[in-house]
Amino acid sequence: MAGAAPERPLRVAFATLGCRLNQFDTEAMKEAVGGAGGDARLAGWDVVPWASEADVYVINSCTVTARADQKCRQLARAIRRRRPAARVVVTGCYAQTQPARVAAIEGVDAVVGNPDKDDPGAWLTALPAAAPPLVRVTPFGARAPLADAPLERFAGHSRAFVKIQDGCDLRCAYCVIWRARGPARSRPPAQVLAQARSLHAAGFHELVLTGVNLGSYGRDLGAQATLAGLVAELLARLPDLRLRLSSLHPDELTPALLAEFVRHGPRLRPHLHLSLQSGSDAVLRRMRRPYTTDAARAAVAAYAAAVPAAGLGADIIVGYPGETAADFAATRALLTELPFTYLHVFRFSPRPGTPAAALDEPVPAAVAGERAAALRRLSRRQRAAFESSLAGSWREAVVEDGAAPAGWRTATTDNYATVLVPDRVRAGALVRVRLARLGAGALRADAVEPLSPSAAGPDPAPER
Repeated sequence: MAGAAPERPLRVAFATLGCRLNQFDTEAMKEAVGGAGGDARLAGWDVVPWASEADVYVINSCTVTARADQKCRQLARAIRRRRPAARVVVTGCYAQTQPARVAAIEGVDAVVGNPDKDDPGAWLTALPAAAPPLVRVTPFGARAPLADAPLERFAGHSRAFVKIQDGCDLRCAYCVIWRARGPARSRPPAQVLAQARSLHAAGFHELVLTGVNLGSYGRDLGAQATLAGLVAELLARLPDLRLRLSSLHPDELTPALLAEFVRHGPRLRPHLHLSLQSGSDAVLRRMRRPYTTDAARAAVAAYAAAVPAAGLGADIIVGYPGETAADFAATRALLTELPFTYLHVFRFSPRPGTPAAALDEPVPAAVAGERAAALRRLSRRQRAAFESSLAGSWREAVVEDGAAPAGWRTATTDNYATVLVPDRVRAGALVRVRLARLGAGALRADAVEPLSPSAAGPDPAPER
């Protein structure tokens, strides 16, 4: 790959593991290489789909659990088997926190940390022709900048993600993300507004505001910058736009933010996902979480009272060191008491270098597995009951482009229920649907009203 210019452009493919923030970062890297609509920005390079033959494969990695690390290693080895002559680059959170281990993966040619991945031209053009691997992993500084990454497209998605914040200052005992992502920092409102305007003009009717610690937005920008203020400005400046928040800590649902949910109705999607982690105060203290179960209970009660028929999810970790049967019973009781409509359940995974990795009293794997299975059963019951309760109501929805039965497409309602709509409605369309039961809590639309132009037109362009 070094030396004379190639006769054809070099092809680079990207894969994303992990969260919405990673998905945004991957799209930003694609944009930096390929530009909007495939117009080359990095001379001599083309972005191609992951399943295509490429000269370089870039894996944007996650490290939130040991399973995430394993998926990255498996993907890198699979690409090496499939395309022995290609170069494999691992970037993202796993690369940032464990560069030596990533560099030792058979077949990995380059390791690029999070601060370095914003400029793919610098490391793509520096890929060596042979081992040893190229390693570019820069530690975050105390005042690490948050690079502006304007996107003009978000290919392959029905809604676009907008990174408004990155990094975290909390340093919870189990979490390595503060090392992977650096200190908390925010994009100025003017940059966010420009990003939202560009994506909305490109045809995205719904945007998802995302960050590592979304509720901390603006704390580094001055007293006037808040998440509630940003939401208010975006919805005022773009009157046809719909917004969704990715996730919050229970103590970050401020009265000002709650007022925005009430003020804007379905435009600020009635869906809240809480990074709750446990329903036991003893476990929350050991995790070094910044709230109590009483605070979580109060936040959920206020939200449920103010926002009718809202979707409400939670992240939960089971099997945290020292978690007793009583601790787990408290978690299950809280999740049953509060009107959660679904749960994301994770078994505790010790992360290298975190305080939790050194804790005594590990929970046996079999016990943690049983607890996770119990909460996943609860989640299925909660989702089925919630979606059944919506039958007969009208909701806004965005049509997806995922797998669905013949003749149908899936759509996601404003309050985060899944509904089947006729496949004559194009992916990405904003519609209003009347919900009807389809057995076992599933929903279908027995009436569809378009809220966006060309709802029955051609689908958006496929992912590059």
